[in-house]
Amino acid sequence: MKTCRLKNPYVAVMRDGILSYGGSQSWSDKTMIKKYGCGVAAGTDLLLYLSLHKESCASSFLGKMAEGNGILETDRYLECTETMRSYFPVIPFFGMPGWLLAAGINRYFRCGRIPLKASFGVLGRNIWNRISAMLVHDIPVILAVGPNFPIPHKRHKLMLYEKNGRGTYQPSMEISAHFVTVTGMDENYMKVSSWGREYYIDRQEFLNYVRKYSSFLVSNICYIRKK
Repeated sequence: MKTCRLKNPYVAVMRDGILSYGGSQSWSDKTMIKKYGCGVAAGTDLLLYLSLHKESCASSFLGKMAEGNGILETDRYLECTETMRSYFPVIPFFGMPGWLLAAGINRYFRCGRIPLKASFGVLGRNIWNRISAMLVHDIPVILAVGPNFPIPHKRHKLMLYEKNGRGTYQPSMEISAHFVTVTGMDENYMKVSSWGREYYIDRQEFLNYVRKYSSFLVSNICYIRKK
């Protein structure tokens, strides 16, 4: 598989003089969002990107919020996420299941008369083709690294990597029950945004995690295509 990536610069927020790579729920002053709002951040970032770079989405609410060079100040970004909470409700102490995230995206599409539709989950054997197709069409891909399944309190997690100046992938942190946004992919790694930073996920490690410790029912993508 050839390398595929978004065609335009990803959502950026100016924070303390530094540009982020996507947004982060950790910037919120609301405890529930800080802990369980990764779906709100992922959904907001996706819709911001589409508003900035797709003509059919430009007149939507977030398109007006991101006018200019597309770089948001932190306060403006948090204003966006607060507004989007009406589309992406957070279940206290749980977060947001993938189907609810997809439902919120579809509601936004309907309100903005955007000719796209979203669904959560594709067949496991098709996941790489679907991610590639979305990136080729310049659509970010929300990926759920789901909880352990069927016993969610188990503690198996998936590694996130950072890429150093020599091109080496170094372990950074482990995640589960968390949404990230895929912005690029090659034969071995997915480039993702999480907590306003750039990380990488080993594709084979993701499959191993899903098959051994989770399930494609909860570890999957939000698949977006034309109506």
